[in-house]
Amino acid sequence: MKKIITVLILSLLFASNTFADIFTDAIQDLAVVSACKGIYSATEAGGGWYDDPHDYYTPQVMAKRFARESGTKTMTLMQYGVCFNYAQFAWTDIQQYNNWYNQKGMYESQFWLAGVYENPNQIELMSIGTKNDYTRLENGEYIKTYNNSLRNVKTHRLGNQGERATYHAWLWIEREDGVWFWIDPTWTDNLGYVVYGYVRNGEEIQCRPNKDFCIIYPAYLDFLPLPPPMGQKKAPSRTANSTNHQETIMDAGMEWLIDPIDKAMRKTFLDVDYSGMGEYEAVLVSSTIPFSATSEQNFTTDKIGFGLVLVSLLENVAGGCGLEYLHNLEDGQNLHAVLLEINFTRRLFGNFAWYIGGGFGLRFDFASDNCMQEDWQTGPLALKANTGFVINISHFVTKIDVSYNNIYGFSVGAGIGFGWEL
Repeated sequence: MKKIITVLILSLLFASNTFADIFTDAIQDLAVVSACKGIYSATEAGGGWYDDPHDYYTPQVMAKRFARESGTKTMTLMQYGVCFNYAQFAWTDIQQYNNWYNQKGMYESQFWLAGVYENPNQIELMSIGTKNDYTRLENGEYIKTYNNSLRNVKTHRLGNQGERATYHAWLWIEREDGVWFWIDPTWTDNLGYVVYGYVRNGEEIQCRPNKDFCIIYPAYLDFLPLPPPMGQKKAPSRTANSTNHQETIMDAGMEWLIDPIDKAMRKTFLDVDYSGMGEYEAVLVSSTIPFSATSEQNFTTDKIGFGLVLVSLLENVAGGCGLEYLHNLEDGQNLHAVLLEINFTRRLFGNFAWYIGGGFGLRFDFASDNCMQEDWQTGPLALKANTGFVINISHFVTKIDVSYNNIYGFSVGAGIGFGWEL
């Protein structure tokens, strides 16, 4: 009896780690339905007339279901097209049955067409537009994109160890615990098993499909990871009740499972991600004073600096530049400097950004016979290193930073100005 109980417990544990939740089953089912309604046209994709890939998922696979869903009609809409058309069918299905997918665990209205051109490290999220509201035509269809449509995420691979997807289209869907999943109806049709997964560490990870949805089941699929189990449900977003994709994309693809080390690396200015954020520029006037002058008792204008800075937070540009004047008149000195300041900026969230950089220029000692001395202490090169934060609220912009310069040493600075969204 003890042995039977042990076997039952192990069987239950195995089952709980093998079968997906109702959400992942629902999206795998969607991949299959979209595959059954499609035939891939190599000709329309730019290939030859006779080299269409094998069509594993035919309408006969789901004939009874299609007949039931067609209602009084005796017709099911099919498509002979390319990957975009498969993704379009899947997107339209969720659009039509949004509430049903919410009941299965989809988060709000977070489902998007996902596309990529030649760069497999950057995915574009889109929605289907109309002739009165669209950004561009894609495969003859109206497509709506947004100024924050791009996600710096690596695409999934073809097959076991194939190349990452390029010039391709599929679907992104968020589960109610905040995990983003993707399904690829085209490759599902072409390969004979469900191609799907989730987003982790800025990469699309392929998951082991449910055998019940597969026409064939290559052995390597058993070595793919299972999808992450359902976690705690997210709180409603600020766009929870909105059907406006321009609004809902602000909350799209901003979270994935990132381990602490990777998360820390992503906070550096080298990895700039503008997902869900507008673009803006700002002009600020700034001032710096030595650390010793931060108390009223020690404040003096003998050591002070002034600057004019331009800050840019654009899609492909992140940084700032400006001019700064510094002087040190303490103890009979007459030291002045003019520097060109350059900063690299990383937007952390919203309109809050961190920057790091420095400056270089010329320094002059008007108290000496030679304005530009040749030793490091007095000239001729002025140097500065700095780091700080920029915050903008509406059109008001401010910054604070700490720095070191070879005019009067370690300093603190602040600036105010105005910004405008592009």
